[in-house]
Amino acid sequence: MTIGQALLSFTLAAGLLTLTPGLDTALVLRTAVVEGGKQAMLAGTGICFGCLLWGAAASFGLSALLAVSGFAYNVLRIAGAIYLGYLGIKLVVRAFAFTSSNSAVGPVLEENKGRDNSRWFKRGLLTNLLNPKVGVFYLSFLPQFIPAGVEVW
Repeated sequence: MTIGQALLSFTLAAGLLTLTPGLDTALVLRTAVVEGGKQAMLAGTGICFGCLLWGAAASFGLSALLAVSGFAYNVLRIAGAIYLGYLGIKLVVRAFAFTSSNSAVGPVLEENKGRDNSRWFKRGLLTNLLNPKVGVFYLSFLPQFIPAGVEVW
């Protein structure tokens, strides 16, 4: 396999997997519906930056450490579960706070005007980085596209 063939096959496979819905997709869709398009774009940018960081970590061997070390994987998995639980609880509390209003979208959009929008980038970044499946994916998926005989370092 040549480098061009490897790049093309990786691009096609990664494109298909990117279109498959998951936690990151759910975060962007929820943010777009409840918070607005700008915040969803920032969350998506954070997710993309998280993917870049996972790719860099995989190239430096951090993903291999997660695959081999059960302790490191469990720490990441538990941190991710705690973060997702925090987001879920916050969403439920916010839903009960808006039961008196007819529309939950209007007050949330008005509430977010004038706020620091970097939190949406951080939310997307953390959601991606605390997802251990992404790390395992990078470890198992990326190496198969390296052509035989190519020196990595």
